[in-house]
Amino acid sequence: MLIAVILLSCAVAVLTVFCLRLLSQFSAWANWLENTPPDSNTRLSVSVRMGPVVRAARAINGRLEQTRQRTLETRKAGQELQNTMAAISHDIRTPLTAACGHLELLRTESDPSARARRLDTVEQRLRDLETLLDEMFLYTRLNAGEHMPMEPRPVILWNAVCEVLAALYPQLEAAGLEPQLEFADKSAAVLADPDALDRVLRNLVTNAVQHAAGGLTIIQTADGLVLENQVTDPASIAPDHLFDRFWRADNARRSGHGGAGLGLAIVRQLTEGMNGQVRAELEGKTLRIRLSLPCVET
Repeated sequence: MLIAVILLSCAVAVLTVFCLRLLSQFSAWANWLENTPPDSNTRLSVSVRMGPVVRAARAINGRLEQTRQRTLETRKAGQELQNTMAAISHDIRTPLTAACGHLELLRTESDPSARARRLDTVEQRLRDLETLLDEMFLYTRLNAGEHMPMEPRPVILWNAVCEVLAALYPQLEAAGLEPQLEFADKSAAVLADPDALDRVLRNLVTNAVQHAAGGLTIIQTADGLVLENQVTDPASIAPDHLFDRFWRADNARRSGHGGAGLGLAIVRQLTEGMNGQVRAELEGKTLRIRLSLPCVET
């Protein structure tokens, strides 16, 4: 009987110690959770090495890591939104300020030819603003997952390129660019949405107009096109980031060009929406943008 009482007392003592260790463990976890910021990369430690306790700690640490990642992503998104708003504000203000300035000068301008030139400038700045807002609207839709309705069908690349170059002829002429076309097969077609392809080609040619230091060459390839032009400052161009949002705009501002920096980001999203690819390469002072799209079997 005495032995049984002693054994029972020992069991109660062991169980009491174990319960106290569990309470201490849970208390330590509670204090840690209450006082640790959500972006901390430290994790719960385990002093009671039992299967359920270790599993609980592992599960809690997993959830904490998910929370930390979401916190960091939210913080990054907030910073990106702040940068985006600053960039948008700058890009909208630039043509608007120029247009307002010329309109103010028109009030006192008496020379008819000078008035006509200022009116042309105002019209161009307002067109720049319209293009900018159109790009921002389209990019916002694409970035929010609101995909453009794609209707892929065979499109002859030669015709699509010629139509875009004709539409952009005033800008090409003003920039002194005379595109050289190298097409081995003018009847070759790709599977693409005509409207999306038109926007892609317009943005690529417009980018060359704004930033090219020399001529523009458009070369037909087995699965698409290569747009090739010279650049003045190769060191300022990072091909891997050329299609990132606003990357181009920052560089454009430093080099004196306008633009929202969304044109090439739109190119990438539309191209990928047509199951194609677009990438940039830099060789010396030559920038090449390769556009690949599904080919139409002949």
